[in-house]
Amino acid sequence: MNTSGIFGIKSHFLSENEVFFIKTHKPYGIIIFERNIVSLNQIKQLIKHIKSLVKYNIKIIVDHEGGSINRFNKIFSQKKYSAEYFGKIYKKNTKIFLKEINYFLNFNINLFNYLGVNIVAYPVLDILYQKTHQIIRSRSFSNNKEDIVDISKLIISTYQNNQISCISKHVPGHGLATKDSHLDLPKVSESKQFLLENDFHTFKNLKSDYIMTAHIIYNSIDYHCATYSKYIINNIIRKKLNFKGKIITDDICMKGLKGSLRKKSTQPLIAGCNLILHCNGNIDEMFCVADYINSVK
Repeated sequence: MNTSGIFGIKSHFLSENEVFFIKTHKPYGIIIFERNIVSLNQIKQLIKHIKSLVKYNIKIIVDHEGGSINRFNKIFSQKKYSAEYFGKIYKKNTKIFLKEINYFLNFNINLFNYLGVNIVAYPVLDILYQKTHQIIRSRSFSNNKEDIVDISKLIISTYQNNQISCISKHVPGHGLATKDSHLDLPKVSESKQFLLENDFHTFKNLKSDYIMTAHIIYNSIDYHCATYSKYIINNIIRKKLNFKGKIITDDICMKGLKGSLRKKSTQPLIAGCNLILHCNGNIDEMFCVADYINSVK
């Protein structure tokens, strides 16, 4: 039985413990970060090695957005291609926007298909506000919810039509958070009605294969953060937003998610998430997380 977990690895090659972990715990996927990439040939061989260890279709995920979130920095730059950049040219000139976004997407599709990457953690559907935290600002396409919907639909369909699944993020919306959930637990106080009409709206009827939860408390809806909340996952994401794909937690190593490692590994699954994301590559934690996940089934 595969573990409903996606895990990061420590370096640009697999340790003996990581090989053993992948063979025995059969994770759903492995997520790639900059620390894992030295050259195209090296990352291609690493991915090939990971896939050779198991007899099922293990997913290879890359958390790559362009702009400030580029995992291939040692090889090439996509600094220009932030969500903010695409959002601004979308407003000004559709023709230039289409030329630029298609160049960006086609480059990445060819790269991912060459390397054996199945899934990209992109796009970000968070709305930009004046108070939006710096961690999201340039990663948001716009302060206009319909522009975000239009740009995201194009990105998701282009990737998915080329055999690359998307993880859209951060459901049900990170734009109103004034804290970085990597470091602290943000709380959003706007009314449920406002959220449904704005931040949650960008995720409605999304055809993305995957969606990533936000480690955020929405005070008007639940005292649990979204990642832990049965109500948000079932009543909001599944029912109101009509999401049909798989729900992935944001990284459970982030400080915004409170509680023990057991709670972080099990509560999201109890609440209705499908997959647990653990990114830091700490092998001792990985074995524990995999066991905790399997205890929920």
